[in-house]
Amino acid sequence: QRLAPGGSRAPSARPLRRMGKNDFLSPKGIANASKAKGLQKLRFYCQVCAKQCRDQNGFKCHITSEAHLRQMELFGQNQSRFIDGYSEEFLKEFLQLMSISHRNSRVAANVVYNEFIANKQHTHMNSTRWTSLTEFVKYLGREGIATVDETPKGWFLTYTPEDREEKMRQQSQKRKQRAQEDASARDARLIEEQIARAAKERADRGATADAEATALRRDGDALHPPAPLLFALGGAIDKNKQKRKRVIEPNAAFGEDDDEATKTRAVDMKKESAVASIARAGMAAAAKKNLAEPNAETIETVPWLLPNLVVKITSKALRDAGLYKKKARVVKLADGGFVGECALLDEDLKSTTARVDQAELQTVLPAVGGAVAVVNGPMRGKRGTLMALETESFRAVVDVDGEARKFEYDDVCKVVAADA
Repeated sequence: QRLAPGGSRAPSARPLRRMGKNDFLSPKGIANASKAKGLQKLRFYCQVCAKQCRDQNGFKCHITSEAHLRQMELFGQNQSRFIDGYSEEFLKEFLQLMSISHRNSRVAANVVYNEFIANKQHTHMNSTRWTSLTEFVKYLGREGIATVDETPKGWFLTYTPEDREEKMRQQSQKRKQRAQEDASARDARLIEEQIARAAKERADRGATADAEATALRRDGDALHPPAPLLFALGGAIDKNKQKRKRVIEPNAAFGEDDDEATKTRAVDMKKESAVASIARAGMAAAAKKNLAEPNAETIETVPWLLPNLVVKITSKALRDAGLYKKKARVVKLADGGFVGECALLDEDLKSTTARVDQAELQTVLPAVGGAVAVVNGPMRGKRGTLMALETESFRAVVDVDGEARKFEYDDVCKVVAADA
């Protein structure tokens, strides 16, 4: 170093600050970020450190680093705990994918595994107790988790989860079967249920004696047989025939009947005719009501789903999968139109499809001017344009075939094009 005049050292010039080679704004940093964007080789992934290396040289440098060696020391202290934890995570994520995308369907194991590893943050198989996909599939079949079969084209899986959504689908099937029963079978079933309920209540009350069915008996039936009842449901009854069918009481024949008894019988006849008229009026009103208003059970068993509808998923069973209250498009229908295969509209879940029952879906209304489809009523399947929303009466004004019509919010739904 040079000395300044007087024996002191000359001040050194400050070096210029340069951008590092691995800075994220440098060309090399941008190139590394673009390379690390897509999927890379699984064999260059370190599960313990959760680090992905691009090539053999980078993986070799990583396994010799101090951070990796510290993690390996922890791993060596309790290997079985780490391996069991990674195995449980791998099994849970794999079955979750099966329950969402391939529920109750036979699919190749390689197809499901390729969809599984498409997620960059998935748990890798080389960190589990299974060394290959074949061993994992055999484990699923051996434990009874899924139905597996080996074919010349490879291993195939069929996963049938038993959850609340499946139970709700089975209840929907039972409702449809009940709707197909005829009236007599339904009445007989209701009577049997009432008898069983009455027997249970009797047992709860502590009654020991069993009830026995006996014939109806009236006082004096042996001496005075009951007179036949006459109902006039059609036209007028011939008075001559009515006189011939009338039964004469013994007291009246021998002249022992008094005026009070005669008045009592006259009042009873008037009461019977009044009851018959009330019964006829009730039957007519019920028939008119059934024609005017459809049965509630029939409404529940009518599907409203249509292809290309935009719906909202309200199934709480899919909350863990991140699909609760997400919007989706109905791709196709199944189970007689009661179940829809829905494709999620979110960018993060765009490749995810789920089979959901219509009871767990909700209609969606577009903005004013958007396209809608009628899903309930005689105009089901018609398409139109949403003109306005009446928030006070909860009705939507829709232009259908050039005519403005009003529908309930649940009777119309947003619809998109097939290639949307």
